[in-house]
Amino acid sequence: MVAPNSGDSGEHRLGRLPLLTAALGVVLAVQALFVLSYVGALHHPKPHDVAFGVVGNSRLPIAVGKQFSLKVRQYPDEAAARSAIDHRRIDGAFVADSGGGTLLVVPAASNAGATALSMAFGAAATALEQKLTVVQVHTLPTGDASGNVSFLVVMALILGGYLASTIGMVFGGSARRRGRLASLALASVLGALLTDVFAGPVLDAVPTSKFLALWGLFVLVMTAVAYATAALQTVLGPGGTLIVVVLFIVFGAPASGGTVPSAYLPAFWRTFGPYLPAGAGTTAVRNTLYFDANAITKSLLILSGYLIAGALVVIVVRRRASGTAAAAEAEASTAAAAIVV
Repeated sequence: MVAPNSGDSGEHRLGRLPLLTAALGVVLAVQALFVLSYVGALHHPKPHDVAFGVVGNSRLPIAVGKQFSLKVRQYPDEAAARSAIDHRRIDGAFVADSGGGTLLVVPAASNAGATALSMAFGAAATALEQKLTVVQVHTLPTGDASGNVSFLVVMALILGGYLASTIGMVFGGSARRRGRLASLALASVLGALLTDVFAGPVLDAVPTSKFLALWGLFVLVMTAVAYATAALQTVLGPGGTLIVVVLFIVFGAPASGGTVPSAYLPAFWRTFGPYLPAGAGTTAVRNTLYFDANAITKSLLILSGYLIAGALVVIVVRRRASGTAAAAEAEASTAAAAIVV
């Protein structure tokens, strides 16, 4: 009986050590990026040119503007300011009167932003000894008291789209390649339906009156992420999955404006956040829920861009791969025929 070669076993383990080290290095790098992104974006929110409307003349907005960064737009009357809020052009407004004025805040746009404006104007009104009335416009329903449901459902859809593509890549095999986009589209339709059902009728977090509109929007978000993930995986393999995790989740979530409004994020995050699926999706869902789908065109175009670009990459790269394989097979057949002759 021959004893196993312990030296070969040791060499095998040593050969795997660099691979294990590299894998652990990737994990630690992603962890470091997670801390950098989430803590860097959210640890100290500060206003940066918050879009704000003013009606009339008052010292209050000027006093607030010295401590609170506002991008002020003048409106002729309260009705015009409210219309601007409805169409998502501004995040609040101040209507001056002889003794002070009325502050219009918008919890549905951002609960945190509404609170920050109320505190800033309240402190200024106290200092100037002026009367301030705070009025909420577009209030939040009881099912979404924190105003975070739009962000949470979008992150669920992003996770579903990314996992659907990844599982399809791992378990689908070459026999499923031709139908990958179709299978991802079907998964997105079903995943969006489940999200809509649980967020709406089951949990009462979103109004059932918007069920069909949200279902279509959820399908777009999930399909866009699934196709973009499939494209990166087609080109880069497992490396594409890592890019999706870092870009769409690690950086995309805190930059989305879902928990902290975009205007309160550092420049790096508020600049690219609206162009990632989390930011575009959160804006589209929030405005559909609470602002009659105003100002969602840009977000829909961004999500559609991910969907179309992802589908094109998958189709083109696979056609080229199939063409290369077919050419190689034809060349081999020609060579074999020549040898026979």
